[in-house]
Amino acid sequence: MMRRAIAGLALAAASLSLTASAGGVSADPEKHSVTITAVSTDCGLDAPLEFLFVGPDSDRAYEALFVTEASVAEISDAFKKAGIPLGAPFSLEKCRFWPVGPEINVEPSLKAFLKETRGETTPSVLYTGGTRDANGVPEAQTNMPSAVFALYNCSQSLMQFNDSLDQSPSYGRFKPAVKIPKGEKRSFTFTWVGQPAAEHIVLTFKPGESGEALRSLKSKSEKGEVDALCDFSPEMTLAEAQAVSSALATVDSVRVKINGTKDGRFFFRAYIPLEKWRDRRERLAQPPEVHFLADGSLKVVEIREDWSDPDSVDPKLTPVDHIFKSSVDAAKKAGSLVGKTNTILLFAPADARLSRLYDFKKSVTEEVLNWYVFQE
Repeated sequence: MMRRAIAGLALAAASLSLTASAGGVSADPEKHSVTITAVSTDCGLDAPLEFLFVGPDSDRAYEALFVTEASVAEISDAFKKAGIPLGAPFSLEKCRFWPVGPEINVEPSLKAFLKETRGETTPSVLYTGGTRDANGVPEAQTNMPSAVFALYNCSQSLMQFNDSLDQSPSYGRFKPAVKIPKGEKRSFTFTWVGQPAAEHIVLTFKPGESGEALRSLKSKSEKGEVDALCDFSPEMTLAEAQAVSSALATVDSVRVKINGTKDGRFFFRAYIPLEKWRDRRERLAQPPEVHFLADGSLKVVEIREDWSDPDSVDPKLTPVDHIFKSSVDAAKKAGSLVGKTNTILLFAPADARLSRLYDFKKSVTEEVLNWYVFQE
């Protein structure tokens, strides 16, 4: 009898450990699932939703369908206990425009709660875990909007749709499919389907070897989703980099996610900017232009805007040239002109080696988010 009692207690303890929970969230390591309880906001059937779930301290409940009872940190901890691995979230700074992570099923189905207003297919759901601080704590725990599940690419959000969804174009895409009285609770279970996240690979493109690298990428993608960091060697010419980038643009997708860049290098789309931006009148702002001249010097073009004409809706644009012998001096000048644009436009000959462009970029100390490279 004593042995049976002890065995019974052991089984009960094991059962409890499988469904260990904090208030409003529980984890089941055996099923690789997490269940949360969330409270309806009843934000209105016509509300353009930006979040399915936000944490209890969020200031965005008015554009969320539910507020979770558990905190972001508690939910994150439950996913860890359930054995669901972290992915890699969207990151504008790191040039990661596709979220990566293990696919998870959601029960009850999202279709019962979300109305897709544009006739598009609702993407699958990934657990990325969101951006983390140096200690591995989810930034969404301490920073607004305290996103648990954003409906656009929000870097902090623990969960994301498996798609590249900018916030502004996505606005209004989802609305509530059903009216749930404010304060009413619902439970949701997230289960890892067991498949690994997209395979992370690094592709280095070199002169004369680009075709082989592209074929390798195609071969990998035929076996499953790929998360590819594409690097361009310094020996490549600008023309070669542009040709490879045009090829990468045709495959950049949910299946083949071209994500990230090495320090001091350019994201592949930097080499294929919109041609209309050559015309200064077509630009929304006037970032500095840096021209790499044949004699080794650099010309930094400052575009000054004159808004003094009351009869014109556009400013008068006056280019002012600054010539420099070194990348460092040119970089200092260009950096001082970046201002609110966070952008620099580079113009180089087709046969210019990328090493020359990389040297300039490394010399820029100011924060520049957007780089675009044009063939001179």
